Amino acid sequence: MSPPSPRHGATYALLAALLFGVGTPLIKLRFATEDPLLLSALLNLGAALGVAVWTRIPWRLGALTLPCNRLPFAGSLLCGGVLAPVLLVWGIAHTPGSSAALLLNLEAGFTALLAWGFFRERLSARLVLGLALITAGGVLVSSSAADGGPGHAAAALAIAGSCLCWAIDNNCTARLQRVTPAQFALWKGLFAAAGLFALCAGRRTPLPGWPTLGEAVLLGTCCHGLALLVFVMALQRLGAGRTAAYFATAPFVGAAASIVLLGDPVTLPLLLAAALMAGGVASLLTEPVLNLTRPD
Repeated sequence: MSPPSPRHGATYALLAALLFGVGTPLIKLRFATEDPLLLSALLNLGAALGVAVWTRIPWRLGALTLPCNRLPFAGSLLCGGVLAPVLLVWGIAHTPGSSAALLLNLEAGFTALLAWGFFRERLSARLVLGLALITAGGVLVSSSAADGGPGHAAAALAIAGSCLCWAIDNNCTARLQRVTPAQFALWKGLFAAAGLFALCAGRRTPLPGWPTLGEAVLLGTCCHGLALLVFVMALQRLGAGRTAAYFATAPFVGAAASIVLLGDPVTLPLLLAAALMAGGVASLLTEPVLNLTRPD
């Protein structure tokens, strides 16, 4: 069998970026007043059910129970399935949608740094330049958010925290062995949803009406389940650092959608931050696809 094509991996990563990017303003538009834990649980549930319907995958844990996969899957589940969505949903509710979307660029930087520091993936000069530009844009967005008061500053930090959690998730996911993307997405969504629903039950969180429940599950299906499915397919072909580079286009999709759907103002700091981050993403995308890891 021939190895997976890196070109196909880039296509999968960009599709994941498009789906996830659109989801950011939709969360703020439809669910800004909902409890972050409950909304995150519904998004995870929708993601899991969507994957099950699309792929008709058998409901078995399979290779996820292998000793080599237990710790990476646990790290992915905790960081990417529970902590990151809750931080993101809370942050989106308390900051402009366009700013929140651009801050998600930090995920690419965190992912590449962790891949380099802990998993020996290569950082070239172009990657370093791209990460520096993305970080500078993130600092500019955060500074602008801080001008809106302590609430906006805390929201910016929460979104940055979600990016760090997803960076850990990305690197853990890339280390899973013999696990299909559908199998991973299904069980990650189910376990995360179960844990979050349990927390909501302990807090006696009231459920919203059926229309809101249905919309949240549908959003999870389209913008999280399908996005996660193709994202994992990209990870298996490109590695964590390179996939994050392509996925860094998602925040620009989200920022543009926020301006159209939410009527967010186009300010000079926002434009400068977008320009810096776009330059960083361009630098990441011009890095050669192959030979991403250092030899032993």
